[in-house]
Amino acid sequence: MILADAELIDDLRLLEPPKPFHIDPWLLAAVAGALLLLWLSIRYFRATRGARAQARAAQQAYRDALEELERLFALVDREESRPYAIESSAIIRRYIETRFELRAPRSSTEEFLAEAQQSPKLSPAHQASLGEYLRVCDLLKFARTLANRTELTQLHETAVGFVKETRRAPAPSVATAGQGGAE
Repeated sequence: MILADAELIDDLRLLEPPKPFHIDPWLLAAVAGALLLLWLSIRYFRATRGARAQARAAQQAYRDALEELERLFALVDREESRPYAIESSAIIRRYIETRFELRAPRSSTEEFLAEAQQSPKLSPAHQASLGEYLRVCDLLKFARTLANRTELTQLHETAVGFVKETRRAPAPSVATAGQGGAE
């Protein structure tokens, strides 16, 4: 038995001491960089979520408005000025509410135009053409004046032109999106 203990002791003496735990600094830097990149990406996408959703809503409002105005052109052919004015102004007001985030459908024409003048989202040229368009629609709706096919076609072209000119939604920017979307 003594011989076996001596062999065991010889064998233990030949073992090397364990190496201390070693972390590769390049691997550590790569993992830290990847985590930083992931954190920045998540922050960016959270910050621009609202702006991206608004841009999608604006594009959908554009498509919906053009489809509804195209469908409504049948009233122009029949020279039904009052129904055309009611429906087309409602379409344009819904489009404005979604596209420019202005309270258009639930306010009078004068209230809406006053709000639009204070908003930087609608250019002065668009404000002027929209104001004229809504005033003509108000005349047809409330004063019960009649318009002929040529006048209704011109009114229709004004509505379609306004929608097409204001189609482009502003690109989502971190500065504007970060104000309400950061969590």
